[in-house]
Amino acid sequence: MSFSFIKHVRNIPTLPNVLNQIIQTLDAPDSSAAELERIVRNDQAITTKLLAVANSSYYGFRHQITTVRHAVVAVGFNEVRNVCLGLSLMGFLHPSTFPDRETAEQLWLHSLATSEAARILAARTKACEPGQAFTAGLLHDIGKVIMTAFAVDKVQRMRDFMAERGCSLQEAELEMDLSHEEVGRELAKLWDLPPVLAQVIGSHHHLEPGMDDLPLVALINTADYLARDLGIGDSGNPDSAQLHPLALKSMRTDLAAMEECRYELKSNEATVRRQWGEMMRSRRGA
Repeated sequence: MSFSFIKHVRNIPTLPNVLNQIIQTLDAPDSSAAELERIVRNDQAITTKLLAVANSSYYGFRHQITTVRHAVVAVGFNEVRNVCLGLSLMGFLHPSTFPDRETAEQLWLHSLATSEAARILAARTKACEPGQAFTAGLLHDIGKVIMTAFAVDKVQRMRDFMAERGCSLQEAELEMDLSHEEVGRELAKLWDLPPVLAQVIGSHHHLEPGMDDLPLVALINTADYLARDLGIGDSGNPDSAQLHPLALKSMRTDLAAMEECRYELKSNEATVRRQWGEMMRSRRGA
């Protein structure tokens, strides 16, 4: 059913070239400020918003930042790439174009909180590279985003089912035969995303021993748990957040380390919400 949903929704847009190129830099260890500048310099919307973020009071620089390269020097390559990725992705699938704008906005806030949690977890546990973790966190629920945009009736029926039965989103998806993980996996194929991202998008709730890229999938499962548990945004799942039993072991970390990450994410919540606000205003022409 999930596969046929993707096949029959003809108006799902293709991934913009600039967004695809930013994602591909994850697999290029020699990526540089000059390369990132080359990718985004012709996208006025991204460049303008990036400079607005870099010059915001959060960073507090005394001198005006006027170029992408200057922003990289001042803020850091990975941070700038993360901001560009978020601006491009949320501009591409902006909530203002969705039938249910509020739901889409809260889903993106959850995704941004998950990406920040993933970055924190990666930096503390060394389970994977923080930039890769951030991207995986931002994209992990892309199946839900697309369903919110193109399967409004089905999503509403899931909500009604969950309210009537008091069940989880996974149980409702099973009943409706429409899984956001499966939709996301098919999107990853359609958009030719790196296999590691496809694995995270398609399996972040279903960890199995020996699966490809298990540490990263486990990290995103944990990041999703932290974002939901702290209530930053709304993932669309009404039941209490649950950490997968394999998650911490697969990351080679423990509960104490995860609690430290929870505290850091909570401390960064205001920054996450500020960035989300900027990205919600990032749509071209808005």
